[in-house]
Amino acid sequence: MNFKKTLFKTIIFIVLLIFLFSASPLNLFGDTIENELNSIKKEKEETQKKLEDAKKEEEQYISQVSIVEENMLSALEVLSGLKDKLEQTRLKITDLSLAITAKEKEIIVVEEEINQRSVFLNKRAAEMYKRGNRSILDVIFKAEGFVDFFTRLKMLASILKKDAEIIKEIMERKKVLLETKNNILKLRDDQTKQKTDLDGLIKNEEMKKAELDAIYKQKKELLTSATANKQALITMENQLAKKEQEINNTLQSYSYGSAPSGRLLWPVLGKISSGFGYRRISSGGSKFHSGVDIYAPSGSPVYAAEIGQVIKAGYDGGYGYCILIYHGGNFATFYAHLSGFTISNGQFVQKGQVIGYVGTTGFTTGPHLHFEVRIKGAPTNPLSYF
Repeated sequence: MNFKKTLFKTIIFIVLLIFLFSASPLNLFGDTIENELNSIKKEKEETQKKLEDAKKEEEQYISQVSIVEENMLSALEVLSGLKDKLEQTRLKITDLSLAITAKEKEIIVVEEEINQRSVFLNKRAAEMYKRGNRSILDVIFKAEGFVDFFTRLKMLASILKKDAEIIKEIMERKKVLLETKNNILKLRDDQTKQKTDLDGLIKNEEMKKAELDAIYKQKKELLTSATANKQALITMENQLAKKEQEINNTLQSYSYGSAPSGRLLWPVLGKISSGFGYRRISSGGSKFHSGVDIYAPSGSPVYAAEIGQVIKAGYDGGYGYCILIYHGGNFATFYAHLSGFTISNGQFVQKGQVIGYVGTTGFTTGPHLHFEVRIKGAPTNPLSYF
């Protein structure tokens, strides 16, 4: 009986063991798969969130750069207007100075004329005073006959008429003298006003330059921080590459004329800060640089390297304010990152003519001129043409 109970208990124990060992691994394996799937799902969600955050950061960065660039362009436009007004005001002051000088010379001439006529009349008056009325009576009563009397009388009338004309001329010249002096006073008042306006414009120009310096500093900090956001920098470089292709496409349709035969003129007074060809970039790796960068202070004049026609003058993304000139025979030059220009689309320019000024517009952290030479649209080393 005890043996049967023991056997029964043993069988139950074995069945329990078999059940436990047969069920537990399945459950454990199932739990492991579920945990792994959850982990993968969570990691995927986190990765997606990082991508979204990176995309937002990139968009925000690009947006910040664009806003700062717009502020810079707006400030440059205002500064350009101030410079034009300054130049106009200086010209007005110069014109007024010349007008005043001319009027002062005119006064000297008129005063001399009045003085000469006055001296003549004074002498005649003095002579007549010395002789009294006898001089006139002598002229009349010493006449030898009736005809001589009328001749003498006519001569006397002529003398008196001449004296009257001289007196009238003196009065008229004095009137002119007075008007001239009044004109000088008005011109001086206008000159004083223009000088006051000039002082105000100079102060406004200085304030605008200070504002531009602050914007430039902000932009430089943004572009410098691009190394911490490589994707944003890659995006900007891609935009620049797109603009390069647009330039190439534009030049494909230009083939008329003959290419320049002589050497090009160096486009700006400065030194090369970055050469033509491949160079390392902040986002890693290297990138083809389609021109040469020439360092020069902001505002330095930029000259046309050769005679030609302007086929593009305006703002163009990463290149900022830029100018494209076609010289004939598939030959063109390109000038970028300007602060402004003095020419317009379609205009013909001479070799050495000032076409713009060095600036920091576009994707750049410092003032310089980006200069290119393109043959049939393709960039070639500019140094081969100097």
